[in-house]
Amino acid sequence: MKPKLSDFSEEVVNGLLSIPKKISPKFFYDNEGSQIFDEITKLPEYYLTRAELEILETRRTDIGRVIGADATVVELGSGSGQKGLLLLKGLIRPKELVFVDISIEALRNAVKLVHTYFPHIAVKGICADYTSTDVMGQMDIPGRKGIVFLGSTIGNMEPEEARGFISGCRRLLSDGETLTIGVDLKKDKETLERAYNDSKGVTARFNLNLISRINRELGAGIPGDAFIHKAFYNESRGRIEMHLQSTRTQTFLIAGNEINFEKGETIHTENSYKYSIDEFSGMLKDGGFNRITLWQDSGQRYALFTATI
Repeated sequence: MKPKLSDFSEEVVNGLLSIPKKISPKFFYDNEGSQIFDEITKLPEYYLTRAELEILETRRTDIGRVIGADATVVELGSGSGQKGLLLLKGLIRPKELVFVDISIEALRNAVKLVHTYFPHIAVKGICADYTSTDVMGQMDIPGRKGIVFLGSTIGNMEPEEARGFISGCRRLLSDGETLTIGVDLKKDKETLERAYNDSKGVTARFNLNLISRINRELGAGIPGDAFIHKAFYNESRGRIEMHLQSTRTQTFLIAGNEINFEKGETIHTENSYKYSIDEFSGMLKDGGFNRITLWQDSGQRYALFTATI
C-alpha cells in the first residue's frame, strides 16, 4: 500500500481558519522550498547543517558501529541525500538505504546521488509524510533496521508530539535496533535568532515561499507584499518561532474559503525546539530506549543521539 501524502489544500484551509492561524512546516518543502532550504544550509549564520556534517564526517564509523552490521537504514526527511550518503560511508555492510521524504524531486535526486557513489547498494525512495510513524508501518522492512532522523526536524514537533514520535519509532524496532536523531542544543539567544534571520534574507524567502506555494497550487492570488517574515527565540518555551505577519487588514479566497487577516496577525509556520542533552536523553529513555550514545560537534552546538533498544 502506497503511503498517502497530506492534502495540502485541506490542511492549509483548516490551519488558516483556526485560532491562532497556523500552517505545518512540512509544507515548506515543495521543490522550490527544498532548493531555498539548501541555500539556507550554506549561510554563515546557519550553523546547524555544518555542525551535523562535522559529526557525520568525523564520527560516521562510530555511528555505523552503534547502528550495527547488515542493517537496512531508513532515513526520514532525507532531503538532498547528502547526509545519508555520508552516513552510508560509515555503515558496516548496509543491506539497503530507504529514503523517505515529502518532496518527490528531492527523493529522485537523493536516490540518484547514492547510486552514483554506491551502485552496489540497494537504495529506494518513498514519497510520504514522514512525520507519521503509520507510514513506516506500511513499508514492510524485513530484517535488522535502524531509523535515522537528521537535521533537527524533531525540534519542529511539540514536545509531546516528539515523545509520541519517539515511542512510535520504538514500537517499530526490535531488540538491538536503533533510532538516530539530530538535535539542536540550547544556546545563547543571539546565535539562535541570527540563524533564522540571516543577512541575505534567504530564510525570509523560505518562509514566504509558503504564500507562493498557496498561490501556485491553490490559485489564491495573494500579493507579494501581504506578509513579512518574523522569527524570534521564545526563551520561556525553549523554541525559535517562525511566523508570517500580515502587513494590513486583508481578506483572501483560498480553495473557496474566505480567510480574513487583521493587520499584524500572524500565521505560525514553525517551531524549532532546542534541548539540553539531559532533556533529550530523558525523552529517549522515557520512549523505551535503554542505551544512548551521543556525539557533539566541536562547538558543542548540536548533537546526534543514537538510542538502542
